[in-house]
Amino acid sequence: MIHLTGHKYNAREIIQNMFSPLVGVICSPLANEVCGRNNLSFVEMLQPFSKLLNDAQFRDVSDTSVSIKGLRLNFCDVDWRPPQTVLARKMLNEAVTNAHNDETKSVIIGDLKLKLPTSEPWFEQWRETFLTVQFPADHEFTRHFLTCLIVLSSSDPNIVDSAQKLTQRVHQMQSVTPQKLPKWFNPTNVLNSYVVLHEGSQGDISKAQQGYELLKSTFGDNKCFLVQINSLDATVPGEVPDYWATYIKRQPRNELQVDQISGPKTPQDAMSMISMPNIQMLSDAMSTTTTDSSSDIAIIHPLSPVQESATEAISSKFSVSSESIASQNINANVWATEPDGDTTGHGGCLNAMDVENLRHFVQDYTVRALIPYAEQMVAVLAEAITNKKGVSKSLLSATKRLFSSKPATNATNQNAVIYTHESSELQTRKLGDLYFMFGHYNLAFQAYHQAKRDFDADSAWQYYAGALEMAAVSAFMLGTAYRKTFDYMEEAIKTYLNVCK
Repeated sequence: MIHLTGHKYNAREIIQNMFSPLVGVICSPLANEVCGRNNLSFVEMLQPFSKLLNDAQFRDVSDTSVSIKGLRLNFCDVDWRPPQTVLARKMLNEAVTNAHNDETKSVIIGDLKLKLPTSEPWFEQWRETFLTVQFPADHEFTRHFLTCLIVLSSSDPNIVDSAQKLTQRVHQMQSVTPQKLPKWFNPTNVLNSYVVLHEGSQGDISKAQQGYELLKSTFGDNKCFLVQINSLDATVPGEVPDYWATYIKRQPRNELQVDQISGPKTPQDAMSMISMPNIQMLSDAMSTTTTDSSSDIAIIHPLSPVQESATEAISSKFSVSSESIASQNINANVWATEPDGDTTGHGGCLNAMDVENLRHFVQDYTVRALIPYAEQMVAVLAEAITNKKGVSKSLLSATKRLFSSKPATNATNQNAVIYTHESSELQTRKLGDLYFMFGHYNLAFQAYHQAKRDFDADSAWQYYAGALEMAAVSAFMLGTAYRKTFDYMEEAIKTYLNVCK
């Protein structure tokens, strides 16, 4: 997940963290037990070490190598789901309410001597929560899973069978048509990698090599990784500092219904998502909404669809009151819980070498598996775009290219353009997103610039605004932003506000 609060990031670092490659994670029950001995899930365990300490090299389609500095991976459980709009607004409200800063500074204004907070942590908390609760959109792909980690335990007596069962489950997620949550960057060709966790306290790592070798012979050398952790017994005081305290944010237990509490872990079963607030709940909220307080109304934002179907999202126009928001409970299966007053630390079974193993795994996985896969995807997308360039999709599309114009300020949302996954327009947008996530901002800008022209010609205004937005951000990351790129961002905002509402 994205973690920005409590870290002194500059603007470029914040953007890098927000648009980092999204890696899905699914664990076997035995692997969950191994991580749980540290009061952590596997996703949580990797959070402090998700940024590469060394530069990595990324080759574009012309075989030009670009040095990637400070690449960070965004690990996320494949069973995680964003909260529905009602609950999301409650979380945003609480993020602001609970953010306090006791440090003050004295400021003299005229005859008044005031004590003002030295900083406003509420904004950092609100920003991080806002980014966390966003649904992955269909017009952009940076929030779609790029790859997937399948995590197993070396103590599993049937480790290959367990890996194949989890792989089958992931394939089922990737092959759903039309695509629902979780969404994948390229659902027909997702890189699945396999991680074997071995507990050092349970015996020599050589005993884990047999299962590891079986996995390599089944799935391939560069798709399999062996990581030793838990070298300490749980009864021995921990050797390492609590690296995870600033990364883990769990809801207080008293905010949850008693029958919803399932322990401080990330989701382990897809069925646990069923109890999230759904459309029926929102319909119930509608019936209790009062109409005499317009300030309490929350309108559904076009970039945060409540439904997974774009058609449903466009057609729904319901609203809810702050009273109905306050009445919703946070689902413990999705948003992990922390017992009241619990001061239990994290990583109690890890020693310094285990921590180094986790750091090394992130680096090794990125260099051996993730970046080669991304380079392959760049080549595939570039070839597909080249082959389709200049070929009009249809007579209607060709006509639109001749007669379309910029969206009017008072235009209504006529975003009826639907692209197939194989369309050159979406392939171009995907190519830009891939370049952006791996720090190749020059080629990202070129791809976004081409995409925004195609979307403009098709009057696909939400796609058009998104491409404009990312073209402006790419120019900023390049350090070459100028008046025209500022205009890109301004036009994107106007299009979102006036056309996509």
